[in-house]
Amino acid sequence: MRRRSFLASSTALAGLTALGTALPARGPALADTALEIPRVMAEPASAAAGLVRPDTRFDVVTVTRPVTTRTEPAIRFETGGVLGAWEPVHLHTSGRDDRDPVSSAVVRAPEGATGYEVRGGAQTSALNLSDGEALRLDGPARTSLSAPDGGYQTLSGPYGRPSARFVTRAGWGADESYRFDDEGNDLWPAEFHPVQALTVHHTALATSGDHAADVRAVYHLHAVQLAWGDIGYHVLIDPDGVVYEGRHSGGDGVPVFSGRPRPGRAASVTAGHAYTFNHGNVGVCLLGDFTDELPTQAARDSLVDVLRLLCAVTGADPAAEIEYVHPGTGARTPARTISRHRDWLDTECPGNAFSEVFDTEIRQRVVRGRG
Repeated sequence: MRRRSFLASSTALAGLTALGTALPARGPALADTALEIPRVMAEPASAAAGLVRPDTRFDVVTVTRPVTTRTEPAIRFETGGVLGAWEPVHLHTSGRDDRDPVSSAVVRAPEGATGYEVRGGAQTSALNLSDGEALRLDGPARTSLSAPDGGYQTLSGPYGRPSARFVTRAGWGADESYRFDDEGNDLWPAEFHPVQALTVHHTALATSGDHAADVRAVYHLHAVQLAWGDIGYHVLIDPDGVVYEGRHSGGDGVPVFSGRPRPGRAASVTAGHAYTFNHGNVGVCLLGDFTDELPTQAARDSLVDVLRLLCAVTGADPAAEIEYVHPGTGARTPARTISRHRDWLDTECPGNAFSEVFDTEIRQRVVRGRG
């Protein structure tokens, strides 16, 4: 089975019916019918390419390089035959635990850009997110996940019954062929571990008017360009507060988990958002760059809702200071149940502006269980 001939389809999501009732969805309604999504078109360039003028229009430029490279990366775009000013590139350090870590970023191209140049020893690729051949996806476009009946109790106090509504992988246009090699082998077989922590990220990517396309850009970077075989986050949230299913977790219809999650027994699929701390660590990523500004109120509210839900279905205490234990090596690392990416690794993520208010805007709201 060749990668390009693999028939893309959604994860079956009927199994979520038992987990909660349908919720009103933030954002535009998505019908549970066949969708046609444009494939991502990519045009890679070498680290020594200088000024690159892609053959087709491009929406974003992806930047990747080894974590050992210390030069500060920067990018500039050509528009109307004129090169603009150099702009800093905000890199993430992440990766699958069975691969070398990588620093990467996705940079939005200005309208009408005809070329770009990157300095700092990086590989790049120009992505066109809207003009590729149509990819047909079938299945539910949305689903919901709720906490068990009766709410839940932690050391911080009683909670209600939080819920979240997800855009499925089919709903945002995941090309499932990325997950397989030319012989049909799964490039990143699912591995599950009991949930210990929840980690918040940002994409450091200026968003567009098509947030599903923004998710597809991150998916292409992780799955294809970095050759992970899938997206490295479990959950993504856009500026409108819409929540997206991330890493593929199997055919049972439950995002993130190995099956219907129960407090104390919930196991999450291993992703690639916090290198060496991925097992049992659920990655929730906000679309946007929060180096100099905060996420929208809608995004912050959705993030709080999602974190409450994840605490409810796993039994994790949002106020707890924990000792993260790597299930393979036994290495122990002091942490908090709800952490920022930068709490685990040397990275700017989830942005300086957001990080400064993270405790009051997110963690304390989750702990309070309301407001």
